[in-house]
Amino acid sequence: MYIIKNAFKSIARNKARNILIGVIVLVIATASCVALSIRQAAETAKEDTLDSLTITAQISYDRSKAMSNMQASGQGGKGNFDISSLAGTTLSLEDYLNYAEAENEGDSYYYTITASLNANDDLLPYGSTTSEDEDESTTTQPYTGLDQGTSTMRGSGNKFSFMVQGDFSITGYSSYDAMISLFGEDGTYSISDGQMFDEESSDLVCVISDELAMYNELLVGDTITLVNPNNEDETYSLTISGIYTNSASSEGNQTFAMSDPANNIYMSYNALNSIITSSKAIENAETNDSVNETSTALTSQLNFTYTFANSDNYYNFAEKIYDYGLSTDYIISSTDLSAYENSLTPLNTLSTMAGWFFLIVLAIGGIILVVFNIFNLRERKYEIGVLTAIGMKKHKVATQFITELFAVTLIAIVIGTSIDSAISVPVTNSLLANQIESAEASFNAINENFGFSKDTNVNVGSNKMPGSRPGTTSISYIDSISSATNLTVVLQLIAVGILLTIISGLAALISIMRYEPLKILSSRS
Repeated sequence: MYIIKNAFKSIARNKARNILIGVIVLVIATASCVALSIRQAAETAKEDTLDSLTITAQISYDRSKAMSNMQASGQGGKGNFDISSLAGTTLSLEDYLNYAEAENEGDSYYYTITASLNANDDLLPYGSTTSEDEDESTTTQPYTGLDQGTSTMRGSGNKFSFMVQGDFSITGYSSYDAMISLFGEDGTYSISDGQMFDEESSDLVCVISDELAMYNELLVGDTITLVNPNNEDETYSLTISGIYTNSASSEGNQTFAMSDPANNIYMSYNALNSIITSSKAIENAETNDSVNETSTALTSQLNFTYTFANSDNYYNFAEKIYDYGLSTDYIISSTDLSAYENSLTPLNTLSTMAGWFFLIVLAIGGIILVVFNIFNLRERKYEIGVLTAIGMKKHKVATQFITELFAVTLIAIVIGTSIDSAISVPVTNSLLANQIESAEASFNAINENFGFSKDTNVNVGSNKMPGSRPGTTSISYIDSISSATNLTVVLQLIAVGILLTIISGLAALISIMRYEPLKILSSRS
């Protein structure tokens, strides 16, 4: 108690000296608090964003591994590629459902199936003008079915189905959850007339775009007829249950009619699957030039998506799924987590910079305080001699000096924390805006090099199918934080204050233990 009283009396007697120490510590505390607040805000933003994220994942064939294996076996040379080697790589719905058993409680899944059909003579795809245009827009090309989470090419022996690009893209959904990205709160689609189809029904009912409806003068309740592009005698009649509006712009040059969003037709999975099943039942086999048989049945693309309550469930699923029979030739990936990680780029950069800034401030501040205390002790040498001469132990004298320094440091930390609570959020948001601007400038520079507009973000090195345009996925960065200074930051700052006190107090401890009181007093006289 005596030491504490003496320490505060000494602080009061030497106001100028302690104010100078307080100013130094205040600058260190404020700068450190801002840096710590930025790092804490970054961690909080990461956790909050991840908690609010709906995580989805798909299973896809590992093409890189397959190509490496082919090259290792000498099959990767020009002209040596055997497309039949890909026939067994597609997964069935039963496979996906089996792997879903690896999910945790609270997780779910949904799936879609997509097929391409032509219009009959009474129906025109949006954007076409004549039947000749329709014929020109229908092309046949091999489709490997190796896209993420999809299955399209099917084959048995030498018999294969090829993806035929017709006039319309028909998508069947297993549930309304599968349509949430389109018709959900953040979607751009909405039913403007009629109603959505029953998700569990097998009835051949569908919803079409308002543009297609207007283009062909169609109303709710009308029937449209679609044709198998592989077999013109195979037709299917669909009843329009609803008409949807897409508020997003779909302008632009479309290579095929089916690639225009206005020509997308939606129905239930069961309904579209019944069409595909019927097509398989009536298929005719023809022999092509390479002797392999080509099926005339409708080809379909299955897209199965797993949803997870949190990231831990996703990572657990990614580990457990191989125990359920999935081959190591397949990988599990999440575009949501990839987008989340990309969105953190500016925030992570800012957090790293703040960490280095904190270490530099702490190092420089510690050195300044040590040097200042060394000179301060030389001026207070006589005071040390008097205190030790009257019987005060050296370690108590050192404790008093350290107590003085800690009291001044604590006051400076309180003031610095108050200042930081007012400036940390605007400072962090301002620095974050600069980081985002720098990142976007980098993307824009890449766009210009590729000859794309500045509105398109290019993701160089992304795993895309040949011929796809890079940069089709824009990155939504975390551009602001709502809070920075919290109890964690305050506790960290107090720890910093204690550390600074110990570091600078060591100079006092070493000096005091080295001094002899009689020599100090005799030299004074």
